Amino acid sequence: MAKFEIKDGVAIIPEGTTRIGAYAFAGCSLLESVTIPESVEVIGWHAFGGCFSLKNITIPESVTEIRGGAFCACTSLESIVIPNSVKVIRRGAFLECISLKSITIPESVHEIEDGAFEGCTSLESVVLHNRMSISNAIFKGCTSLKNITFPEWLYVIGDEAFAGCASLKSIIIPESVKKIGDCAFLDCSSLKSIIIPESVIEIGDNAFGRCTSLKSIIIPESVKKIGEGAFWDCSSLKSITIPESVIEIGDNAFCECYSLKSIIIPESVTKIGIAAFCECASLESVTLSESVTYIDSDAFLGCTSLKSIIIPKSVTNIEGCAFLCCTSLESIVVAEGNPKYDSREGCNAIIETKSNTLIYGGKSTIIPESVTKIGNDAFDRCRSLESITIPESVEEIGECAFCNCESLKSITLPESVTKIGEAAFDDCSALTAIYVPAKKVDYYKELLPEELHGKIVEIAPEKKTKTEKEC
Repeated sequence: MAKFEIKDGVAIIPEGTTRIGAYAFAGCSLLESVTIPESVEVIGWHAFGGCFSLKNITIPESVTEIRGGAFCACTSLESIVIPNSVKVIRRGAFLECISLKSITIPESVHEIEDGAFEGCTSLESVVLHNRMSISNAIFKGCTSLKNITFPEWLYVIGDEAFAGCASLKSIIIPESVKKIGDCAFLDCSSLKSIIIPESVIEIGDNAFGRCTSLKSIIIPESVKKIGEGAFWDCSSLKSITIPESVIEIGDNAFCECYSLKSIIIPESVTKIGIAAFCECASLESVTLSESVTYIDSDAFLGCTSLKSIIIPKSVTNIEGCAFLCCTSLESIVVAEGNPKYDSREGCNAIIETKSNTLIYGGKSTIIPESVTKIGNDAFDRCRSLESITIPESVEEIGECAFCNCESLKSITLPESVTKIGEAAFDDCSALTAIYVPAKKVDYYKELLPEELHGKIVEIAPEKKTKTEKEC
């Protein structure tokens, strides 16, 4: 085994050494400079890990492999030239080299493993040569990275590859890429423009999440899947084009895209995922295609600017809270021919036809006489609703049916109600009167929580006319 020395901050490695072993100089805090002899072929696992005073190192043309963590946490290392002999840079090789400003990666390198340059916060520019893969978290947390040149023959951008690259402003993805991995550009807060080529089939989960400067994006016709949270919290995103090729919009895909004003769901999409457009506060217009069959829970929750919605006849599943907190919604129409839902009598509500259950209503809803149940959360957070009359046909009011209706001042209950769910009228801060038939006062005191008893107002029975008395 070769004997290594450190003299006056300089590592002396004997000629003829072929391998610098694992942890050979790890934690040598006084090491400032290393010259590696031409005989060395492999720099081992964590060989110089934690050498935080190391500023200069020359890697010779003989080296073919830089193993995992070889230079991790070398916090004073500012630059390094990787020779044409190197084929592989292993996992975390330069992890948290926070002073590293530039690095040259030669064409000989065909693979850079996970997290190789993760946390290199001073790195500003990188050129990646052809036939090179981009692994997971390769440049994650490189907060100063402004420019990246991709290889022409790149097939996959790995998970978290550029996550947290807060200085990256624009990217051009080569035509060869088929998949953009999960969280690939997560938290790239300065990213303003991106060109996605026709080769891309899948945009992974949270791929562009929290890219808060991104204003517009065109998804090419090749994309089949938009992953969960793919554009989550892209708060500046004003427009997006979803092509006919897309068959699935994942959960939270466009959640908290506060600037998004309109969306057209193409014919190819059959399902809108959980919270897909949740909290899109500027969303005014939504066009659902005739192919949509499933609107999942919270899909449009908190879309406070949405004024109208047409539910196509193809929709057979609307999950709970799909339109919760759509406080501006004035027109709700279910298309004729829908086998499961209707908006009978122009009531501005969604009614489950078979059960006669009103599942969603708004400020302009008039409950039809045929409705037998007000569903759970049906009017939850309908903050513009001031008064409502429950018809005689209604037998049940579901849980949280009118909770958080801050402007609701009065509600009229009929004789027919047999059940009122938990929290049905919770947080109705403006509620002053609950009108009930005189003979049902005691009955409603049993159904309603004690704190509402003081708001119960008797409705006197209608006086009979003279003719009625004579009869």
